[in-house]
Amino acid sequence: MSKNICKYLIFTFAITYLFWGFDIVLSKLGLYEHPAYNIGIIFYIIAACAPAITVYILKQKESDKRGIRSFFKYIFKFNNLFLEILLLGIVLVIRFGIPFLFGDISIIGNWWHVTIFTPVMLLFGGFEEVGWRGYLQPKLERKFGFVIAILINWAIWIVWHIPLCFIKGTYQYSGNYLWFAVSLLGSAFSLAALNKVKGSIMPCIIFHAFGNAIVSYGISINEGTGMIISICIQIIFAICVFNLCNRKNCRVLA
Repeated sequence: MSKNICKYLIFTFAITYLFWGFDIVLSKLGLYEHPAYNIGIIFYIIAACAPAITVYILKQKESDKRGIRSFFKYIFKFNNLFLEILLLGIVLVIRFGIPFLFGDISIIGNWWHVTIFTPVMLLFGGFEEVGWRGYLQPKLERKFGFVIAILINWAIWIVWHIPLCFIKGTYQYSGNYLWFAVSLLGSAFSLAALNKVKGSIMPCIIFHAFGNAIVSYGISINEGTGMIISICIQIIFAICVFNLCNRKNCRVLA
């Protein structure tokens, strides 16, 4: 792998494991259960935003991309608003609509909670995408191709989440981590497809933040046929988007 990919992975894992490590210690001492509003939540946010923090650090070496203003401009933009919002809607329907059709969901909250907490989830997952899809995915694609790059990114993503298994209150602590890892596969393909179309990272950030808000405050997706079919369709859809982009040359590389 290239030097930049190695730097990204080293910095991201170091920051994440350090601060989620603090939360693990606090959790074992009975001082933090996610999302308790004490110092533990600050550690959690720093760890969750580590991919974005790392990208910001690495971009400071590029003279035309230095500074927080340039970084925010890179994040908060759409290259084709209508097309990217349309695709975002499609992948969200595939991700959550298919399990709903199969009756593989349980209502755990209210939809107004989802609306309120979606912006909050930018700090609890959304900004991960600056690193995973905005930075790492394109670099892996240049070396390994679209599908293999997604699978490598997915495997890294699974390992990156492991500390959450030891923090009380997280889904990974009380849930089935193997099922969680499988569900990430569909998301990895959908997110790569969203970023592939026009090179914007914002649709990926919204997908991740909105998805986290839904499963945290709206519905619980059960292990079942609906979710497996959803994952398969997300994979097929992403590959179709990739082939279309290759024909139309619509990808704008970051």
